[in-house]
Amino acid sequence: MLKYFYILATLFVFQTAQAADTHEITIKIENYDQDSLIVGYYFGKQTLVQDTLLKRPEGDFILTGEEALDAGVYLLLLKPDNQIIQFMVDDEEQHFTMSFDTADQTNISYEGSKENQLFSDYLQFLSERKSLREPLIEQKNEEGISEMELQKIDAQIAVVDKEVTDRQQAIMTQYPNTITSLMIKANQPLDLPEFEGTAEEIHNKKYQYFRKHYFDNLEMENPITIRTPFFNDRIKYYKEKLTYQVPDSINQTLDYILKEMEPAEKTYQYYLSQFINEFAASNVVGHDAVYVHLAENYYGKGKATWVDEENAKKIVDDALKLKPTLIGKTAPDFEAYNLEGDLIGLDDIEADYRLLFFWKPDCGHCTKAIPIVKEFYKNYKERGVEVIAICTKLGKDYQTCWDGIKKHEMGQFINLGDQYQRSKVLKKYNAVQTPRFFFIDKENKIVMKGIGADQLDEVMDQLLKKAEDKM
Repeated sequence: MLKYFYILATLFVFQTAQAADTHEITIKIENYDQDSLIVGYYFGKQTLVQDTLLKRPEGDFILTGEEALDAGVYLLLLKPDNQIIQFMVDDEEQHFTMSFDTADQTNISYEGSKENQLFSDYLQFLSERKSLREPLIEQKNEEGISEMELQKIDAQIAVVDKEVTDRQQAIMTQYPNTITSLMIKANQPLDLPEFEGTAEEIHNKKYQYFRKHYFDNLEMENPITIRTPFFNDRIKYYKEKLTYQVPDSINQTLDYILKEMEPAEKTYQYYLSQFINEFAASNVVGHDAVYVHLAENYYGKGKATWVDEENAKKIVDDALKLKPTLIGKTAPDFEAYNLEGDLIGLDDIEADYRLLFFWKPDCGHCTKAIPIVKEFYKNYKERGVEVIAICTKLGKDYQTCWDGIKKHEMGQFINLGDQYQRSKVLKKYNAVQTPRFFFIDKENKIVMKGIGADQLDEVMDQLLKKAEDKM
């Protein structure tokens, strides 16, 4: 189905003419009795303030400055209802006048901006075609309409749609370097080829083709994309809906996106920063691997040039602490002490699955978790599961570990501790917070971590089922 674009929101531009050195945009508004006007702009997923303008004695507002504005989509915020009027600023025409009446905000006239006028005319054309198309759609949905009448209406709709596609093609051909042209191009639906096979095969082929060509019409390397409202949504959709949500696939997606953006310095900087912050704060199990990937391959390799050396090192150091205990890694070996002072190592404990449970006696969440872990062990110990409870108390507080074990009746677990951190077990597993759980299989691979006590049964059932399916 033909896509229509009615909102002045999805715009960007390449300009080949000489860029402006200054800017002066006069804004004339009829029936606006407020004495101030906010001018904003889009930046990634944010909407930021460019300036707050005061009404001049002449009754208009002027946005002016000694430097050129960054090209992109700007907006006016009208008080008191926070109504938004959007307009474009390209690299060339930054001295123009826009005029409108608050009673008819869709009818904006421009002097000195061919770009804005071109797009305004285009929107007016779409509005007219929409008014022709909608009644035809309503007629199609009427009860009792004959097949012949349906064919006639479909033919009329096809004429309207062709007028729109012809207009779009004409703009892209005649004005290829304008914001309007590139906006139209960016929103063109992909033309999917015909695929053969079963219904499932055809579905998968369409998905793969759509994913591969998703960015075909977008200028990801264009520095103006960061200042458009649609681009961030497109990136988010590709990252979250067209990418399998496992670390390896996410890493490949982010590498591809960042590589395409790299020529646009601000865009690249914004999204790399956004991505690493997102995955640093993610609560999704296993997604810390994405944070490690970004930290090592971008901040650790000098690709985040805007970050000073000290902060870049901190990011990389944090990642290195996480890396040894990523899901799929071989569990760090350790030896810790039991109550009798004997050293017990991970390899000394034979089991199909070992649950490492880091805890401390004065941790309220641990106190709530202990009964759940006890019930878990009761239900799964006959199925090859052992629980290794490692108390994180050190030094003079170390004795409270054994007092806590007695108090909570945890004697059925393999209880260990390391009073003087000789084994570095807490460091190896980055057990800063408690309670903290790690599932380790008989091959010493970390198969799950970062879950709560109430998820232990569910995870164990999944692991056992997965093992049974492989048999």
